[in-house]
Amino acid sequence: MADLFNLSGFMSIVLGTIILLLTGLFVSFFIGEQIIISGIKQEKRIDEKTEEEIKKEEVSLKQVKKDLEEIEKEIKEIDKKMD
Repeated sequence: MADLFNLSGFMSIVLGTIILLLTGLFVSFFIGEQIIISGIKQEKRIDEKTEEEIKKEEVSLKQVKKDLEEIEKEIKEIDKKMD
């Protein structure tokens, strides 16, 4: 890559270091943001949850999915009646 852009060895090392630092910064930023958001919502991280809590959450999500499917059916029926 350095040959392609006619960079010296030193400049190649500097550029590579900058790219690696920025990549690490972005990873750190996104992981940190996830931790902050879960802290604000007072949620536990997945590794802190018990198996029972995960199962309750799964049941809750399945119920939400079922409710959304029912709402979708009702909207389709209303749309058919309007046509």
